[in-house]
Amino acid sequence: MTTVSSTNIDEVPGIIDAVVAAGANVFAFARYCPTSEEKDVGIEPLRYRKLLADCDKKFKEYEAAGCQTYFNKKDHLWTLYGYETGAFKIPEAVEDGMIYGGCNCGNCHLTILPTGDVYACRRVQNSKVANVFTDRLADVWVCQMEQYRDYTKFEKCSKCELLAFCRGCPAVASGKDGNFYAAEPQCWKEVKNDA
Repeated sequence: MTTVSSTNIDEVPGIIDAVVAAGANVFAFARYCPTSEEKDVGIEPLRYRKLLADCDKKFKEYEAAGCQTYFNKKDHLWTLYGYETGAFKIPEAVEDGMIYGGCNCGNCHLTILPTGDVYACRRVQNSKVANVFTDRLADVWVCQMEQYRDYTKFEKCSKCELLAFCRGCPAVASGKDGNFYAAEPQCWKEVKNDA
């Protein structure tokens, strides 16, 4: 696993070569989530798209050569890239209001720290929702986690046809200004604004 930021983005293709040469079973990368001191990962959206294109090409070349490393396309923006390149198609039978992929915060995961603190997402600093030593986990899932399930609040993604499949990384958006539902900073897709 590699964490990508503006500091090392140009090194990622070489890292792929190194992990393949080392015989790694799996390789993936995700973007750096800004902290309270740093407010941006410093990657322009089209630069990040270029990274995905470069990596996709490299992954395909290795796979065609019989490489045994599995390339896990963990970042949700792979869905957008795949949609643009034809590798991902929206299924014909899609139910309104259903979430089929993308960020699983509020959908099927949460984080419990050794202290018992429960976070909606391990990457979102301000997402503490409870503590397992004082709160019933089933109640936390049904009640406190509900605030992370209002997909209409996504400022940009709610207007996109990929809402049920992508939503980028709300942790990266939240790290920038504390707004979980803010526009995904590295998303390059333009969406219609109905306002």
